[in-house]
Amino acid sequence: MVADIFPESPILITLPRILKNEAETLAALCGAGVSVIHIRKPEASEPEIEELLKTLQALGADMSRLTIHYNEPLARKYGLGGVHLRIEELLAGAGEGLRRSCSAHGWTEAERAATDADYVFLSPLFDSISKPGYRSAIDPAEAAERLRRRKGRIVALGGIRPANIARVRRIGFDGAAVLGAAWSADEKAVNTERTLKNYHILNRKWKAAGGTLQLISDGDLSVAAQFLDAGGRWIQLRMKDASAEVIVCRGKEMLALCRKRRAVLVVNDAPQLAVAIGADGVHLGQADMPPIEARRIIGDGAVIGSTANTFEQIAARNDGETDYVGLGPFRFTTTKKNLSPVLGTEGYRTILGRMRTENIPLPVVAIGGIELPDIPQIMRTGVDGIALSGAIARADSPATTTANFLNAIRNA
Repeated sequence: MVADIFPESPILITLPRILKNEAETLAALCGAGVSVIHIRKPEASEPEIEELLKTLQALGADMSRLTIHYNEPLARKYGLGGVHLRIEELLAGAGEGLRRSCSAHGWTEAERAATDADYVFLSPLFDSISKPGYRSAIDPAEAAERLRRRKGRIVALGGIRPANIARVRRIGFDGAAVLGAAWSADEKAVNTERTLKNYHILNRKWKAAGGTLQLISDGDLSVAAQFLDAGGRWIQLRMKDASAEVIVCRGKEMLALCRKRRAVLVVNDAPQLAVAIGADGVHLGQADMPPIEARRIIGDGAVIGSTANTFEQIAARNDGETDYVGLGPFRFTTTKKNLSPVLGTEGYRTILGRMRTENIPLPVVAIGGIELPDIPQIMRTGVDGIALSGAIARADSPATTTANFLNAIRNA
């Protein structure tokens, strides 16, 4: 297995036929940070597929990001990172030394293969976009239960789009594979610009759904490092009284810590500073600029979070630009000035219930005065994650406290 290179962005699967502009689009996607692209071409001949690989090499594409379906010789000839195998081939040891994956259409197959593969596609989770009539065959409740006790990595495939990709993460899948929602093409050619935009949207929605435990950091690098070392993977840099110059300087140091741990860094309030730092996104308060204006500054691939205290504020942020909501406060806290009305458990339950009724799919992160014993009751309201500041920053051991919160969230 080659487990250390498992992708953290959605896996992209190619269209079944080869189209004009496709090689250029795939090279651009590699350059834009797509972790793994599956070359799956059932409607193309082997010479056509080989010509595509030659063109990608000539364009300087990162071939290690590519996985080819059912053709180990071509994977080795062109230095590809992976090969997608039939389960029998996988279990027989094919593809040794490459990133190995396979497909399954039921839990028995998936669980059988997961211990040998780097990851297994399980499909269809939702009704397929690329295969009309290919209906969902996976029960989300059963999936969540099986994934809690899984061995190996299982990636959801089938019908995944921006509106439901957060649900994939909420169920507990290790990854998402996308096809129909990513590609923009007609019968002859790929629209490179539109395909890149589609993928950026999918990627940021996936990333935004991963903030299970967020640290609201005042810039203390020691606390941030301990948080990350203990398993935290999301930091929001919030230095309210610092100058732009100081925030950018500290932000770049914080970003270096996050990159080493493959963690997300968002910057509070200021999209211009997020761009200067190279951060993954920005978190906007109710008094900050509208998300659509922030999007013009930070681009299609960056995460935008928004603070909210009411259902109406969340509904106003269901605009296609906002990727998650920080909802609070749970209880009174001294960390933030001008505190909004306290929500408590019942407030979260009511607001999340209305979100489900109104079909608002935004991930919700609870924030504000949260302590370790609160985690089970808060998570049972349906929130996707927890944001903490003082509970970690003022702890005797930020690392131990982080680990305790992560365990409580997993077990809630």
